[in-house]
Amino acid sequence: MSGRSAAGAVGAVCVALGLSGCSGAPVDDRPVVTIVEAAQPSAAIPLARFLPSAPELSAALGTGSNSLMGQPVEGEADVLLSSVADGQAAPVDCVSSAYRLQKIVYGASPVQSVATNTWAGGGFDTPPVTGFFGVVQLASPGDAQEFFASMTDQWRRCNGQTVSLQLPGHGADELSRITDVAFGEQVLSANVLHTSGGTESPTGMRAVGLAGDCIVEVELTDPRPGGDARGAVTVAAAILDKINTTR
Repeated sequence: MSGRSAAGAVGAVCVALGLSGCSGAPVDDRPVVTIVEAAQPSAAIPLARFLPSAPELSAALGTGSNSLMGQPVEGEADVLLSSVADGQAAPVDCVSSAYRLQKIVYGASPVQSVATNTWAGGGFDTPPVTGFFGVVQLASPGDAQEFFASMTDQWRRCNGQTVSLQLPGHGADELSRITDVAFGEQVLSANVLHTSGGTESPTGMRAVGLAGDCIVEVELTDPRPGGDARGAVTVAAAILDKINTTR
């Protein structure tokens, strides 16, 4: 029987039996598999150009022209810091707010490139204002958003907490008190007071920001009586602006 005759015969049977939904051609109801190409990670880029310059920092923080800028350090995940090793700190979720740019904080994230620098500025008759600045590029904006959201949750839960860090070869642990956690649209901030052996260090101002596929970290110490309590946020916002306007 030809294909046309077979289709006609099936149609006649459908009419004779009054079957609804019957057609003269077989229906292929097998599921269709669609292959979607996986998103490609961002290409690693040099990040040092986004770090603040000495004049920018002096202007933003009002320290005057006397300053000392370090040499930028660039690389991959190996540039991240290892001041806190696995098992050394508790609670471990609060390491991200107490300590800057730690490898154990970024360990599960797809780090593409890293750049850091240090700076000190101010007059000769007072302790200097000091700063640490870092930019970390992750594989995609989605990865950076996920990391920033996780850090936001950690900082919220760690506000008012004290982190205990075991210091090998020292008789006492370092204690870090996290306070004044604040949240902006693109920047988190907190104050951290480190104490070791009964001696307190100047309160550190921490800020972490998000721009595209990049995470920005800033840590400042400003012992001046009239120092800007939001200085770290100001510097972080300036770095974020550089990234957003030049990429």
